[in-house]
Amino acid sequence: MRKYIFCGLMLLAASTAHAQRDSLAVYIDAAMNNSPALARQYQAYKAQLASACGEGQLSDPELTLGFYPEAMNHVNGKQVATFSLMQMCPWAGALKSGREQKEAQARASFQEFRQAVLDLALDMQRQWFNMLSTQEKIKSVQRQRRLLADIQRVAIYQYKNQTMGRNSRMSDQLRIEAEDKRIEEKKASLEDELRLLGQRFNLTMHRSPEAPLCLPDTILLNAMPAVDGTQLASKDPTIAQLEAQQQSFAAQDRMAKAQGMPKFGVGVEYMLNGKVDMPMMANMNGKDMWMPMLKVTVPIFRRRTNMARQSAQLMSQSAESGILQRQDALKAAYLDIENKAADVDRKVKLYDSETEILNKTLRLMLDEYANGTTSLTDILQTQREQIDYDLQRAEAYAQYNTLVAEMERLAVSHDFTISKFKE
Repeated sequence: MRKYIFCGLMLLAASTAHAQRDSLAVYIDAAMNNSPALARQYQAYKAQLASACGEGQLSDPELTLGFYPEAMNHVNGKQVATFSLMQMCPWAGALKSGREQKEAQARASFQEFRQAVLDLALDMQRQWFNMLSTQEKIKSVQRQRRLLADIQRVAIYQYKNQTMGRNSRMSDQLRIEAEDKRIEEKKASLEDELRLLGQRFNLTMHRSPEAPLCLPDTILLNAMPAVDGTQLASKDPTIAQLEAQQQSFAAQDRMAKAQGMPKFGVGVEYMLNGKVDMPMMANMNGKDMWMPMLKVTVPIFRRRTNMARQSAQLMSQSAESGILQRQDALKAAYLDIENKAADVDRKVKLYDSETEILNKTLRLMLDEYANGTTSLTDILQTQREQIDYDLQRAEAYAQYNTLVAEMERLAVSHDFTISKFKE
């Protein structure tokens, strides 16, 4: 298959499901650590986390400096300069609420990143099982070509050793050659499909499309995990994200309420005075002055505050509705996967049984053909049926394993860890 290497590297036993999972786990880890999309989302989360760490601090104090080009005389002499320092303090709880809002937003961003991680893992598994299924189809077609070669050898033997029916045996050979070309074309088409699937799989790992891949020799059915449908919401990243958003909106409401209250400012003013030639109040001549200051804002215009609180409350209600909607979606997805898995499982058993029967039938028909009791038409028809069953069987295996992966994703059975990304 050109540049693709299908071998047992990294597999202790290619014939076991554990080996398949181990091999797949290596590629999933590579995809996660190399994904630009995941890196972008993680960086966005870290940015929000850094923003949260900067919240909850008082605003910078205000320093005012004033100088008089022409000093103004007063009882203390002449006023040269004025210095004032003012620190504004918001209502109690405003700073804390602002920090809690940013922290909740960062948690929501991390859950969004976590969801992307799980989705990427599921996408890798889907692609993996499609590749294994296509590889299995190629092997099935190759087996049918070998069987067709056996039929052709029987036809040649009959042609060489029989005087009667030579023309019919010659026509059989031509039909076998035509059937072989049809099967060969099917094999080439499947090989092209497998090559394309491999290229896409490599691109998902953010590496060269032509990089070699290591696939197990066969596709095996994975076991469906035992999942409690009532506990799906406890690990779901989407619900965790909505809950974090709800906490963010609640903090936003508290912050808007606090910002609508008076703000207080405390400060001091210092006046620098120079001496003047005045006999009065000589003890005060040139003496600097200072005075404490208190500043209070008067929140008269409440419309902005009220609208901000209303917006936060409505968004919190929206998040609550989103949680309920997601819970219903999880239950529906759980039932859908269960029903699909049961249906595919029945098909798998049917295809396994039919494939075994057709294998035996074809061998018997080959013997009958050698004895002249079965026509080539019957053999070719049976062989085509077997090819169809083999292809459907391979697809059913991939479908069932994909459903297993979807169930594991739904229940977050594997919360993948990424070495370069940490919460």
